[in-house]
Amino acid sequence: MQQKKKWGALALALALTGSLLAGCGKSGGEESGSSAPASASPSSSASPSDSASPSSAAPAEAVTLKYMTWDYSDRTKSTDAFIQAVKDKFNITIDMQNIPTDQYATSIKTKFASNDVPDLVQVHGLDQNLFSGAEKLTIDPDKFADLSDLPSVSEFLPAVIEARKKNVANKLFYVPVSTNVLGVIYNKKVFSDNGIALPTNYDEFVAACEKLKAAGVTPIAGGFKDAWVTQIIPFIAFGQYINAKDMSIREKLADGSLKYADIKADVTKVLNVQQEWADKGYFQKGFLGTDINVASQLVGTGKAAMLINGTWQYKAVQDADPNAQIGFFALPLNAPGEKTAVPTISDSGFIVSMESKHVDKAKEALNYYLSAENQTRVISDLNGIPTNTKVKVDSPFVTEVQAAMAAGEVQPDFWNAGGYYRPSGSAFLIDKEMQNLLAKGITIDDFIAKYDAENAKVLKK
Repeated sequence: MQQKKKWGALALALALTGSLLAGCGKSGGEESGSSAPASASPSSSASPSDSASPSSAAPAEAVTLKYMTWDYSDRTKSTDAFIQAVKDKFNITIDMQNIPTDQYATSIKTKFASNDVPDLVQVHGLDQNLFSGAEKLTIDPDKFADLSDLPSVSEFLPAVIEARKKNVANKLFYVPVSTNVLGVIYNKKVFSDNGIALPTNYDEFVAACEKLKAAGVTPIAGGFKDAWVTQIIPFIAFGQYINAKDMSIREKLADGSLKYADIKADVTKVLNVQQEWADKGYFQKGFLGTDINVASQLVGTGKAAMLINGTWQYKAVQDADPNAQIGFFALPLNAPGEKTAVPTISDSGFIVSMESKHVDKAKEALNYYLSAENQTRVISDLNGIPTNTKVKVDSPFVTEVQAAMAAGEVQPDFWNAGGYYRPSGSAFLIDKEMQNLLAKGITIDDFIAKYDAENAKVLKK
């Protein structure tokens, strides 16, 4: 995945409302120097999915499918293996068209306009209105196949599949194969040296931070020079304090039936988490002037105990000291006895054109692509967290991420949920406003009022 692309300004309603983006990172104009999530080397012992086997012993009809993507450089080995496998198993020849990322939006729009849509087309993701922001394209639901009946789909995380089906057509048009998770990347030696056990609730987490601070260790590395980073803790807090109570609040914020001012107490609680930690000195000095990669290095070298960010940032932490023992746990903003919210993002996948001369063959090829047999190779290339539950990953870090997901309340699509949560097209640059909030240039009341005003303008358009 290419996480080094610039991230665009993200909306708090999205930012506050809570994929590893396979292939090319966040869609749109993206910002920052995030690194790809790390050394997740899938086990070679993963067994093939039953659904990946040819349906008949008889020779299959030879067909050629056009396959349009942008990320061959990220998935070279797995793509080559996939192309060879579908040729051997199903007599399907893949005619791959790899388009540079910066030309992809133009190319795909041209294909659609000229009715020359490939059989299999990769998209960055679709919101509930079937709009793909990176491609600036809305797809016609009648022109693309519903993939719900593919046998391999049953192997994927239910939360990911359910989230992808929440659209105006109530159909599954693509399946994201890798995910990112928000939480705590931590230095195990720092924890061990200071006698700290993994916290399981908010009180325990604060106690751990206080103990680290008393020992002269920076509890949390802050990389807030990169404005997008200021949203991560509020993302998780929104998931814990609002989404966990009522997921429909996100939709009400989007359609204007609810404003932040209407849930001011909850929003204030969300925003206060990061503000209070800054006031208590849990971040290092100069946190507003430190970028995310420097903050990552602080954890890798043991100068700070934790980094609260996405799993994509693990590699930057580990690279600071390849011998360091780096782990992961969900940020426990929960009360004792409550589940911990685990915000995730899963995006990007292939859609099947109904105008293909070989729709069934395209679905057969895609079913194999999604199978555990093939996804083991894909995840190895991506160094990601698999969404196919049958893919086994030989990485302690990834194992800990998966354990956090299994134990917590997984909330998909904290980032790229389209029109649900953010005042798209408004002048409200959420990351900059949150950075200003952390710097005490504005108050939480100012933030809420400004957000509501900008969202109202967008809803009137």
